Amino acid sequence: ASLLKNDETKALAPASLQKELNNLLKFNPDFAEAHYLSYLNSLRVQDVFSSTHSLLHYFDRLILTGAESKSNGDEGYGRSLRYAALNLAALHCRFGHYQQAELALQEAIRIAQESNDHVCLQHCLSWLYILEQKIFDSCVLLEHSVNKSLHFGLP
Repeated sequence: ASLLKNDETKALAPASLQKELNNLLKFNPDFAEAHYLSYLNSLRVQDVFSSTHSLLHYFDRLILTGAESKSNGDEGYGRSLRYAALNLAALHCRFGHYQQAELALQEAIRIAQESNDHVCLQHCLSWLYILEQKIFDSCVLLEHSVNKSLHFGLP
């Protein structure tokens, strides 16, 4: 995962890495991190179906194992649901599925508003700007996003 993030050229070839991940998941299908690495690997080869499948399995396993509730206090799996919708929106945007991205982004915004999660909302606003820029030209949204990011100390 570190090599894929920092220096993809040093990582295993996509087919070799997927074979290793499939072996890991055969023995431990609830290994959330292996699903996430499979998602990253599928993005490398622009495989929309496998990347979507792996991303959804990652968040499902994260919720089922309870890892999310252990690391985030009493919030439980709500945070995972918000970020799952946000990541799904980013995935659809990356592959040019703007209508699906907009629907997933609306869901992430709704869940983040219910939870009063300003950081997630700010990430949603950034993705909304990216999505809207693909369709329209909107400077107002960018200015609002920058102001909110500065307010919450986000880059």
